[in-house]
Amino acid sequence: MANPINKLIADRVQIECEMFRRGIFGFITRSEHGHHAKQEEALRILTDDTHTEFLYGGAAGGAKSWTGCTWLAFMSLCYPGTKWFIGREELKRLRESTLITFFKVCAQYGIVRDQDFKYNGQDHYIQFTNGSRIDLLDLRYLPSDPLYERYGSVEYTGGWIEEGGEVNFGAYDTLKTRIGRHLNDKYGILRKLFISCNPKKNWMHSTFYKPAKTGTLPPYRIYLAALVQDNPFIEKDYIEALKSTTDKVKKERLLKGNWDYDDNPNALCSHDDIREIFYPKIHARTGIKYITADIARFGSDRARILVWDGWAIIEQVSFDRSATTEIAACIESLAAKHRIPRYRIIADEDGVGGGVVDMCRIGGFVNNSQCLNGENFSNLQTQCGYKLADKINSFAMSFDCELSEDQKDEITEELEQLQTWNVDNDRKLFLKPKDEIKQDIGRSPDWRDALLMRVWFDYNQIRPLSKEDLGL
Repeated sequence: MANPINKLIADRVQIECEMFRRGIFGFITRSEHGHHAKQEEALRILTDDTHTEFLYGGAAGGAKSWTGCTWLAFMSLCYPGTKWFIGREELKRLRESTLITFFKVCAQYGIVRDQDFKYNGQDHYIQFTNGSRIDLLDLRYLPSDPLYERYGSVEYTGGWIEEGGEVNFGAYDTLKTRIGRHLNDKYGILRKLFISCNPKKNWMHSTFYKPAKTGTLPPYRIYLAALVQDNPFIEKDYIEALKSTTDKVKKERLLKGNWDYDDNPNALCSHDDIREIFYPKIHARTGIKYITADIARFGSDRARILVWDGWAIIEQVSFDRSATTEIAACIESLAAKHRIPRYRIIADEDGVGGGVVDMCRIGGFVNNSQCLNGENFSNLQTQCGYKLADKINSFAMSFDCELSEDQKDEITEELEQLQTWNVDNDRKLFLKPKDEIKQDIGRSPDWRDALLMRVWFDYNQIRPLSKEDLGL
C-alpha cells in the first residue's frame, strides 16, 4: 500500500508543476520572510518567449543559485525527456556548492531524491524518473581544446552557466550554440542560456552589462541586476559583514553591484587610475611627436594608429578591416600632417604588420624579442606593458583627442588586463598573455598594444645623425 505521505508530496509537486507551467511563481518566491520580487521576475524571464540569453546578478547574496536550481528542477519535471546543463569553471566547486543548493531546492519543494531523481556521481548528471536529465559540466579552459569542441556535438534544451565571472568567453560562445536542440519544438520551449554572476570585468561586462547600461542590448539578451538588498531571505549578519569590509573594491562589487571595479590582485593599474587618462594633462605634452600602430592580423582584430605629443595622444585612427596598403597610406598621411620623421614611428611587426613596416620604412616592434637594457622582463611586450602601467599610475599620460564613450570603455577594459602573470616565477616578470585576454574579454587588446609601444621610444631616443657624427 502506497505511503499516504509520499502521495501527498507527489500531489503537491504535480500542482506546483502546473502552477510553474502557467507562470504562477508565488509558491516559490514567498515565505514567512517575505516576497522575493526580483527572483519572481527572473523566473518570468527564464520562462518567457522573448529572451534566449539572460544574465542575472550584480552582487553577492541575491539568491542567484537558488533561482537557477529552481528553474532547472521544475523545467525537468514539467517537460519529460528534456536535457539541460549546469556549467561552472571547476566541476569540483560545482559539486561542492551548486549541487548542494540543488538538493536543498528539491527538498524545499518536495522533489524527493532517489524517488523523483537520482544523482550519478561517477558521470556527473542528475537523472529524473520522467526521462529528463541535467548534466554537470566542467568549463575549464584547456589549451588542448580552446574552442570547447568537447561540447560541440551535445544537444540541450537549455542550460545554466553558474558564476560567469570564472568562465571564459569560449565556453559561453560554444554553449549558446548547443541549446534549443532537444525537444524544444515538441514542447514549444524557447532555448535559454541562463548566466548567474557577481560583477566581473570580462565578456559579461562587454556583452551584457555595458550594452544594457547604454540601451543597446539586442532584444534576445537581457540583464537583470540582483543585489543582496533584493533578497528578503538573506541573513542580516551577511549584509552587515559586507558593509563592514575595509576593502573598497569588494564593497563596491559585492554590496553595491558596481561592475566598474575588479578585485584582481595581479592588476597593475586600478580602474580609477585608468579612467584618469581621459582627462587632458598639459605636462604630458613635450612638443616631440610620435606614431604607434598596432596592425590587425585577424578578421576580428582592429588596426589602431595613435599620434602622440610626448605622452599625450592627440589623434587616433581605427580600421575595422583594411588592406595593409590603406594602413600604410594613413600612417604616411598622419606623419606628413604632424611633421613626424620616420624614426619616431613604430608599428607592430608581427604577422602582416611587417608589410606596413617595409612599405613605410619605419621601426618594427617585435613583441617576443628581448627586453631593453637587460631588465628583468620575459620579453619586450612585457617590459613595455609594465612601464605603461607606471605611466598610468603616475598620471603621466592622457588622451587629448576625441573619443566616444564606447571607445573609452574599450580602452579601460583592455588596460585593466595589464596584469602580472606567473607570479610564482621569481626569475622574470611576465604579462598576462594575449590569448588569456581574448578568453576573458572576447577580443584582441588592440588599444593596449598600440599604447604600450610608445614606451619603446623612452628607451630609444633616436635622433638624426648630425654633420659632426658624419665627420663633415
